[in-house]
Amino acid sequence: MSVIGLKRANCKNCYKCLRVCPVKSITFKDDRAEIMPQECILCGHCLEACPQNAKTVQSDIEKVLKYIASDAKIIVSLAPSFIGSFVFKKPAQIVTALKKLGFDAVAETAEGASMVTDEYYRILTETDQKTAITTCCPTVNNLIEKYYPELIPYMLPSITPMIAHGRLLKKRFGAATKVVFIGPCIAKIEEADDVMHANDVDAVLTFDEVANWFEKEGIRPEELEESPFEDAEPGINRMYPITDGIIASLKERGGLEGRKVMSIDGIDRCIDLFKALKNGELEPCVIEANACKGGCIYGPAVHGNRTKRFQAVFDIREYTEENGREFPKIDAGVEMHKAFIDKTKTDDIPDEETIRSILASIGKDTPEKEQNCGFCGYPSCRDKAIAVYQKKAKLYMCLPYMSEMAQSLSNVILAETPNIIIAVDTDMVIQEMNLAAEKALKTKRYLAIGRYLYEFIDTSYFELVAQTHENITDKRVEYPQYDLVTLQNITYVPDQKIIIGIFNDITEEVEQQDKMYKLRVDTVDMAQKVIDNQMRVAQQIASLLGETTAETKVTLTKLKDMIVYDDDEVGSRP
Repeated sequence: MSVIGLKRANCKNCYKCLRVCPVKSITFKDDRAEIMPQECILCGHCLEACPQNAKTVQSDIEKVLKYIASDAKIIVSLAPSFIGSFVFKKPAQIVTALKKLGFDAVAETAEGASMVTDEYYRILTETDQKTAITTCCPTVNNLIEKYYPELIPYMLPSITPMIAHGRLLKKRFGAATKVVFIGPCIAKIEEADDVMHANDVDAVLTFDEVANWFEKEGIRPEELEESPFEDAEPGINRMYPITDGIIASLKERGGLEGRKVMSIDGIDRCIDLFKALKNGELEPCVIEANACKGGCIYGPAVHGNRTKRFQAVFDIREYTEENGREFPKIDAGVEMHKAFIDKTKTDDIPDEETIRSILASIGKDTPEKEQNCGFCGYPSCRDKAIAVYQKKAKLYMCLPYMSEMAQSLSNVILAETPNIIIAVDTDMVIQEMNLAAEKALKTKRYLAIGRYLYEFIDTSYFELVAQTHENITDKRVEYPQYDLVTLQNITYVPDQKIIIGIFNDITEEVEQQDKMYKLRVDTVDMAQKVIDNQMRVAQQIASLLGETTAETKVTLTKLKDMIVYDDDEVGSRP
């Protein structure tokens, strides 16, 4: 499990964390960033860079509260960079403030730093080690163990000041004592949990956590009395958190005679230096390496604004001078050795054909199309393609490619849609139009853009939308000059302050409707004529039928009488 976590709802797929990660130990799942613990060196750059505060840090605050609620004795090991993180008039005021939180005593981790310097002195004077890299920074140690294992022989095999101090405090106050380290470094959280020294430091709090705790409890260190630290005077070792601090301590101890020295801070510079060492480009020297630019006072969990840390350099030096630079004599009698091991994680590297295939799938089918812009977080398109193969990155994590795709899709839609699309600003100046608009208005796009819309069509509805910001939908508008009938939707876009009109050309439909209407009218007229003719014929037939029926009746009656009666009778019948 990683020390750094993620608030999934806050991660906005911006890739900023990956861009600042020096070892690219971040992958993306479901469009959300995830730390890869085996590859992370805990430099904290992603925490500081995240614009959404989506990254979280494992907290031991609940564990510490349980210690305080118990009968255990709790001692704070306070990192010397506290000078730049808290507001006080005298450094010892912080002791009183911490005791108000429930801690029993406070000691300076600088005391452990003096033990480390002693161990460095012993190694450098008793062995033939020519090139040496200090090992006080757990992030630098992670970097070498995970990415530059060839340099492990150069690492001074000593525990860090935090672990040394934890062992010292447990020896001084008893094995049952709970040691809580407070400092600016998130890598210390993982270091305290390391199985090699899991019992030396019981919990780790950051300066940021403690400052927030002070605020919650209403504790203002600058208003409190001073209380003494529970340790020997650490002297020059208070300089450890600033650049050259370790070198200064070693010089005071006397272990650098005849040796060349170098101080490196910032993870990128450390990486460059380690590459030089790996390639044999550096002559033997003692190297002070710190992952944070400017030293521990610029750690990722230092409280307060970053500009305050410049003054902290002077404050730490003054604090050291006021209390004496002498190197202390500490007879700790604790084990200082630390074995560093190869922790590299081997990933499959794709062959050239696979790399080229991945690149081609995002439109980079030739080296000339590899822009290497770095938006995706990787230094080159090739590195990104390898990460895609290793399932650390996604194909779409490429701004130029996605931009080209979006632009291409937009162009296709604008070109192929039969709808007329016109965009104007609030002054009715044409900003964009598509191919259908060119055909309808009988003008070329490049000639129309920049001209007023009213030079082509009536702008009444566009102006109404511009004034009211209320959209118009399904409005039928005719343009006789273009033999055009449209059904219009006009929309205001507030972000760009433009008005977009989308016209559906219904000219043919209207013409067809007109033809159908005329056909229906003509059909009705014809039907009416037929009906009239039929009625006239019927009337004529009825008239004729009436006359012939009367004559037939007379004739048949006479015939009947002739049959029934003889001639005389017939003649005599009335």
